[in-house]
Parts: sequence; structure tokens; C-alpha cells
Amino acid sequence: MSGLIDRLRAMDGFSNSEQMIATYVLANFRHLPEMTTRQLARETYTSSAAIVRFCQKLGFGGYTEFRVQFLAEMLQYIRQPHGEKLAVTDRDSIHSILDKVTGMELDALKDTRAMLDPADFARAYHLLSQTKHVDFYATDNNIDIANMAAASFIMADKCSTVHPAMTMQYLQCTAVPKEHVGFFISRTGENRMLVDIARMLQLRGVRFILITSVQESTLAEIADVVLPVATVRTMEELGPRVFLMGAKYVVDVLFAILMTQVDYHHARQKENWLSHNFHY
Repeated sequence: MSGLIDRLRAMDGFSNSEQMIATYVLANFRHLPEMTTRQLARETYTSSAAIVRFCQKLGFGGYTEFRVQFLAEMLQYIRQPHGEKLAVTDRDSIHSILDKVTGMELDALKDTRAMLDPADFARAYHLLSQTKHVDFYATDNNIDIANMAAASFIMADKCSTVHPAMTMQYLQCTAVPKEHVGFFISRTGENRMLVDIARMLQLRGVRFILITSVQESTLAEIADVVLPVATVRTMEELGPRVFLMGAKYVVDVLFAILMTQVDYHHARQKENWLSHNFHY
């Protein structure tokens, strides 16, 4: 049963309950070896019968057969997420590079969507709704996402701070009030400077949100909310760039959620004032 991962990601012809099952197994495949149909049904708010019907719809005799094939393909998928055909090489033409980069970015967004749990966004929103101040912590290219996020959050009535210099980020974490919320962006979740800052915030009782591609990382273990983003492993597959695109997608979702709670007329007044006074 080749292409099972692609079929689960595409969700073509899936009912709402089948989409919930597919989304869960893709995001939580590491738990699947120990899970019974009853446990999977509980996690996906379905039933054991629905799990079996889902597996049969995909062409399997039942849940056990589906689980064996799914885990085998998932192991291969982890080793080479998008296949050799998407790796950019010196033999590629401009036309093929256009197709490959487009394919990688679309796949990355689909993968990120499959990994995301609406409950995590609800927890992130709960934290953000309780504060007026969001402090960003990031390094290198992730500073660009932090700046973009800060500008968006300001429109949603959140005072946002971004310091490009790590020295300033260190100083900020030692004096930040407990009422602030931290927002970390780290592809690996293992940057030692960011880990130090996160532990300082933890000691000070400051809660924080993390965007990362490694859910088992040191930062993820400390974070109050983890929002996972898909990436690819190698520079030839544009790994850092793919992560940045996924991180921006997650920030855009958070911004949209925040804006649903902002007074519409106040937001329009702010936008009109900015449009009148600033031209960019």
C-alpha cells in the first residue's frame, strides 16, 4: 500500500471524523505502536468501529494491518521527508528548481498543518489574552519572523519587543515582569543561549510559547505551549527556509485568532491613522 502517508495528508474524500483520525496519527505516530483501537478512538473523539472502517477504506483488513504499514512508511518518510526528487542539485534547470521549491513549500505547509493541534492554539491564545506584553527570543534568520510577528501582534493590541542582539535578550529576560509572555522561535530547540534564557524565564515564573520543528527538544520540554513546524533535513532541501515559511504560517494563524477578539472599529482607526501618517 504505497503512498499511504500522501493519502493521509491529502485527506481527499475523508469525512470530518476521518480527517480527525488522519490528523492525529500523522502528528502522534510515535504513540501508535502501543495504542489500541479504543485508545485511538478516545483520542480522536470517534469510536473503535470508526477506526476499523477508516482502515478498511484505505484498503486494509483492519487496524493492525494499517498500523504496521503506516509505521513502516512513516519511518521511511522521516529519513527522507519529501523524496530524492525534491532535492536541489547542480543538474537542475531554473524550470525544475521552480517546480521543486514550489513542491517543497507546499508540502511543508501541508505537513505543518497536519502536525498542528487546535488545542495548542487555544492554549497559546489563553496565554496571549492574559497579557499586554509579548517578548520575542530568536537568533539569526528567525529574528525576521520575530519582527514580522511583533508588527502583527501590535495591530492586535499587544506591545511587542524584539531585540536582535543576544546581549539585549539576555538582559531582558533577567528583568522582565512576570505578567509578560515570552515567544521563542527556534528550529532545533537546542540553541544554548535560548535555552539559558528560557530557564531564566522559568525561574522568574514567566510563561512562554515556542515555535520549533523538534518537539522533543530541550526548549520544547520547558515551554508552556509548543507549536510544531515541519522542516526538511538538509541545506540542499532548503531546510532553514522551509522552517521560516512554516513559522510565518503559524504566526499568521495566531494573529488571525487574536484579531477576532479585537474591537473592529478600534482596529480600523489604528490602520487608518498608520496609512495616513506612514508611507511604506
